[in-house]
Amino acid sequence: MSPIAHATRPRVVVSAAAQEAGSAAGRAAADALAGILSSAERARVVFASAPSQEQMLRTLGEDPRLDWTRVDSFHMDDYLGLDPAHPAAFGTWLADRLPAEARPGLDRIRADADPAEEAARYGAALAAAPIDLVCLGIGVNGHIAFNEPGDTDFGTSDPVRLVALTEASRRQQVDEGLFPEIEAVPTTALTLTVPALISARTLVCTVLGEAKAAAVAATLAGPVRSEVPATAMLEHPDVVIHLDEAAASTLPEELRATLVATRG
Repeated sequence: MSPIAHATRPRVVVSAAAQEAGSAAGRAAADALAGILSSAERARVVFASAPSQEQMLRTLGEDPRLDWTRVDSFHMDDYLGLDPAHPAAFGTWLADRLPAEARPGLDRIRADADPAEEAARYGAALAAAPIDLVCLGIGVNGHIAFNEPGDTDFGTSDPVRLVALTEASRRQQVDEGLFPEIEAVPTTALTLTVPALISARTLVCTVLGEAKAAAVAATLAGPVRSEVPATAMLEHPDVVIHLDEAAASTLPEELRATLVATRG
């Protein structure tokens, strides 16, 4: 593994394969969470729900240092109009992959509630105390959570909002095997906003696969812009982005030139 230095931040770590990248990200998240729990009674964490997060969550969940009964968990988005029991519903997907001890502390977005009322409820729950850790990914079109290119307000004060999903984001769900066809993917969702995500003390981002390579390159090349929502991470003071080689395959040469160790 080898770190890539951005001009100031974030830290970027490239691993040879997806499993290695996910494991490295899980260890980074576990270190952050263990540090929080060593100095505070409780920790508050927001998780992405996506296949890119599976190995990260597995590694994080197996860390013996973590007392999950002291962790309040949230997820960063969910579809509207989808049965909450559907395996692709993000709350269900995440609950199935968190340790059993963590599930009572997971506050799920109620996808079958009135969207405005649920956005207000979930937003209030998020705003009740600072978020310590966000574990996220980057979408094929550069989205984070479901903040889509050209439909993202970096300055909003709302922690949760209703969004219309782009075809690219919906197609990604099919390509990742979560839905059989694009017609089955919902067209709207509730999502945490970029300011809500970036407000966390620490961000651990995991991005895997060649399909994400262009979005990764656009993110790390900057500048910060709403057309690539993931660029908001570039100004965060404590963020690490874990990539496999496929996701890193189109990084600009000037970023590649900053690799400082042999990849593992």
